[in-house]
Amino acid sequence: MRTLLKEVEGIDWGDAAVMNCRWRGPRLRDVLMKAGVNLGENAKPEMNGHAGQNSCNGNTSHSIYNGHSKGHVAFACFQTECQDERWYGASIELERAMREDGDVLLALEMNGKPLSPKHGFPVRVVVPGVAGARCVKWLDRITVQLEESQNHYQTHDYKVLPPEAIDREAAKKYWDVTPAIQDMPVNSVIAHPLNEEKVGLSKNGTVTVEGYALPQGAQGPVVRVEVSVDGGKTWADAEILAGKGQRWCWVLWRAEVKTGRGKRTFASRATDQGGNVQAKCPKWNLRGVCYNGYGESKDVEVI
Repeated sequence: MRTLLKEVEGIDWGDAAVMNCRWRGPRLRDVLMKAGVNLGENAKPEMNGHAGQNSCNGNTSHSIYNGHSKGHVAFACFQTECQDERWYGASIELERAMREDGDVLLALEMNGKPLSPKHGFPVRVVVPGVAGARCVKWLDRITVQLEESQNHYQTHDYKVLPPEAIDREAAKKYWDVTPAIQDMPVNSVIAHPLNEEKVGLSKNGTVTVEGYALPQGAQGPVVRVEVSVDGGKTWADAEILAGKGQRWCWVLWRAEVKTGRGKRTFASRATDQGGNVQAKCPKWNLRGVCYNGYGESKDVEVI
């Protein structure tokens, strides 16, 4: 859908860029506390060590924070050269990393098995509710620092640039003033029927529509999914089948939608516990990131 609004710069991930797994590993919070990060009430950091940084990579220098609202935790992978940088890096706010209920992990297992190489073996970062670009695979270094990562993929990618950034040249003046994506928006996707698929009308005059939905950031769980067949004029509630009540988890849903025979377009929208609701069509941005317009399945032939 995002490329139907206007072409985007880079890869159009479509509806497939999502992961919903069972991860296991130590909490990043516990590792940082063991390394000497101190949670106090005062937000002003007091620095000890080198250049205001505390690298959890075997070095012995420390930066002790009497507070954590001003800091960042940066992650680095040096295993392979990237398209726009010699290495891959990202960061999250220190405050997020240190939340007891934030569940930020240094994952060693996925779905009950050791991480595979393609999923980040031997260790990867998992930050629930946050863009996958911050969940660095093949993790080599963790650094607590006063500024966010200066890696290309934190500073000049994965940002929701304003619509005025119409191309790469126009975007140049916006990269340094646009915040890096952290929380992902509430979203839903129709998995069945697909675009232009043929489906049968039931004896009750309904079509079965199914999909998944995700909450915004830490504001889960998804509490409602609705489906429309008339462009959003009316909506039918879907049944949440799996993931109900789980903060970080997607939900799987199903709806029986009244309609007639012929070409139909189905739309879905999700609402999470924080009250976030999908918009019909968010503003276009150059990188096509964080698009969360209605889930849509177009030109479905109901027979």
